[in-house]
Amino acid sequence: MTDRERFPNYFIEEDIDRRRCTRVVPMKVLVIGMLRTGTLSMQTALEDLGYKTTHHMQKVFQNPGSECVMWKEALEAKYRDKGQRYTRKEWDQLLGHCQAVVDIPAAAFIPELYEAYPDAKVVVVQRDPDRWYESCSRTVMKFSSSPQLKILYFLDRWLVMRLAPFMGLLLTSLFGPKTEDPIKRRENWIKGYTDAYDEVRRIVPPEKRLEFSLDQGWEPLCDFLGNDVPKKPFPYVNDSASFDAGIKVFVKRMWIRAAKQNLPFIVGALGVMAAWWMYA
Repeated sequence: MTDRERFPNYFIEEDIDRRRCTRVVPMKVLVIGMLRTGTLSMQTALEDLGYKTTHHMQKVFQNPGSECVMWKEALEAKYRDKGQRYTRKEWDQLLGHCQAVVDIPAAAFIPELYEAYPDAKVVVVQRDPDRWYESCSRTVMKFSSSPQLKILYFLDRWLVMRLAPFMGLLLTSLFGPKTEDPIKRRENWIKGYTDAYDEVRRIVPPEKRLEFSLDQGWEPLCDFLGNDVPKKPFPYVNDSASFDAGIKVFVKRMWIRAAKQNLPFIVGALGVMAAWWMYA
């Protein structure tokens, strides 16, 4: 199986100006599920049930031009008191093509999204906080501190100008400032994790939300949403091994993009060196 067949989402590239968009489908499901809580499984399950499109962080990677900018604006307004907080108008621009949301960055805005879309149903997907943190440390944190990524910061203009500022703001907004102290980092991440869930439970009444675990399978989810139970098994995707394999493909594509961006400079530098060698 090729990389494209195994990880098709990493090969989708869009250039859609979300500011020019509006709502074209109703928002029906809001999933409060932080990264590494089975969000890709939930995205797959909801789209299998017909909720097209279900927004996931991968959608930001596919269309970074406007999505990174708009999500960063929303984060700055909520967590830094910079600019105007997003209202139904801006959410319709950013998410007007979606019937459901899972994963970050949307999970950072479930109260705001619930205010904008009060008829949507809320699904709470939570793991044991300690097990969740260990999963994040083996995957997300490992990737974000990798030497390859630091090198790519200097080579890939898309990464430097779009993704890195957005991701940095997202993670510090949710989990506090970056620290090298492993005890403090663990405390910050688990506190940010539990605070996000507590906020949703304070705002969304019990009858409008489902406390759900992926190992419960289709039945409670479909009963809550009013869907028929599919005949195929509930999807379980993106475990730690699959995450690592997907990140390798993602990084490979970043290297290819960086090489294309810097090829004129490399050729020019080689030309200067060749001319110097010939005429020195």
